[in-house]
Amino acid sequence: MKFGAEIRYWQPLFTDSSNYQGAWSFSGINTQNPARTAGTGDAFADWMLGFPVSSARAYPADWFGGDATYWHFFVQDDFKVNNRLTLNLGLRYEYSPWMRGYKNQLGTFDGTLAKPIIVASSTNQIDLTSQFAAPTAYALFGNLIQTSSQAGLPLSITDPDKNQWAPRFGVAWRPFGEHTVLRGGYGIFYEMENTDGRVNRNSLPFLLSETVFNTANTIPNRTLGNFFLGQSLGSAGVNPGMNPTYTHLRRGADQHWNFGIQQQLARDTVLEVNYVGNHGTHLNSSNPSNDPKPGSGAIQGRRPFPQFGAINYFSQDMSSVYHALQVKTEKRYGSGIWFLLSYTYSKSISVVDTPAAGGDFYFERALSSFDIPQNIAFNMGYELPVGKGKRFLGNAGALAQGVFGGWRVQGIAIFRSGQPFTPTISRDVANTGVGNQRPNIIGTPVITGTPTCWFYVSTNPACPSGGTNVFALPAANTYGNGGANILRSQWLRNFDVSVFKEFPITESSLLQFRAEFFNVTNTPTFGIPNTVTDTSAGGIVTTSANNPRQVQFALKLNF
Repeated sequence: MKFGAEIRYWQPLFTDSSNYQGAWSFSGINTQNPARTAGTGDAFADWMLGFPVSSARAYPADWFGGDATYWHFFVQDDFKVNNRLTLNLGLRYEYSPWMRGYKNQLGTFDGTLAKPIIVASSTNQIDLTSQFAAPTAYALFGNLIQTSSQAGLPLSITDPDKNQWAPRFGVAWRPFGEHTVLRGGYGIFYEMENTDGRVNRNSLPFLLSETVFNTANTIPNRTLGNFFLGQSLGSAGVNPGMNPTYTHLRRGADQHWNFGIQQQLARDTVLEVNYVGNHGTHLNSSNPSNDPKPGSGAIQGRRPFPQFGAINYFSQDMSSVYHALQVKTEKRYGSGIWFLLSYTYSKSISVVDTPAAGGDFYFERALSSFDIPQNIAFNMGYELPVGKGKRFLGNAGALAQGVFGGWRVQGIAIFRSGQPFTPTISRDVANTGVGNQRPNIIGTPVITGTPTCWFYVSTNPACPSGGTNVFALPAANTYGNGGANILRSQWLRNFDVSVFKEFPITESSLLQFRAEFFNVTNTPTFGIPNTVTDTSAGGIVTTSANNPRQVQFALKLNF
């Protein structure tokens, strides 16, 4: 039996330049026809006229980060039932509290309180030296701020999750003799805190940022020349955004399980078939909570808290599930040849808060953006039977051995499904300030499969005429019904080849020549196309998922 503990003090510190020079977005809402928005308006035209749809800016940032002390304990035993059955049993308990903020740069927001902004502090004073924005922001919003000491919260703002129990179980069984093994296992594993999340100076007064919007279907009064109408960041008209933490959060946990069989087919060849699954719960995410409901009129005035901009809570409410059949056959090195063939058939689903599809706290269940249902990989190596001691030229002299002996060839071939992607629209039809909204989909999207028109959209002049367009802009001030990750890019096909030649120098050293050819057939695999369905660029592929052919030569000295 084994048991032990790990005690770890962790203090990650970072710097961040923030968005202090500003960032402008263009969507086409300022050049669209208010009476017929479908097919009108162009983001590039908005840019040429100097009419952004929105702009974001913030103060420059200084140091941020956090610290915490973790206490982990475990006990484990390998129990050999008999000479054919072994059990591995274990249990971990992890106490991993949420980090305190560097110079107490942590905060939360409770809109039900007279002072809704709660900032970490063990006293009634706030450290205004920790960030450039703090003095200005506190002068503007100090009347809305209280400390965690006053609110009865810990310095970490978030209470620790004390339920981090992590069992382990494994089994290995040989029911039919030495050539067949059944294996299985289950375990729970907890994730570390994301360092660019809740400890990244996310709350007033340490963060002072704002995003300002032009109003759709009006004559724009905000231009590139004077978008903020002469008001500096920190002026009385600022509507700052925040990324507060919740006071109660669960730690992200991943349950992993597998069961499979390993069968020896020949002396040097093994076949494995496995079922593999995992389920992630309480995963790192965010909850937008201050976006307005779809409607007409200026966005800022319709927010639940109009004195603030976007409020995105650091959350732990994303989840995922993955199932896979994995098959592998391997021939170990023998007679100058080896190979490994593997195939995976899988499905990955995620549940994510997606305001672009239905507003704040709209959780969407869909294929994960990294779902690759089929993946085939074959790699092999072959030592040519030429040279001293080999089938051909076995008695070769030094010159013949130097020219013809010691050559090896290796290759890798990969085929896998394309990546899923989500059809979107270019504009804020719902008028909520949230980008990447969805179209209405009436019917089944058509994949045409060419780089100039990967999927059919009527706004792309390169698409075949006479096709059926299933994408439509939603009615004004509504969300579209399009789902996430319903289309896919092209299958990936890639072949790599390498050639090796070794030149012995002494008994303990040799020189190796290597010639490597990546994507030797120079076969392109198209990347994800432009996903926007209401512009002429919709469906156009502008990237590749692999690199063009690359050839490199190298010499390596082993000694």
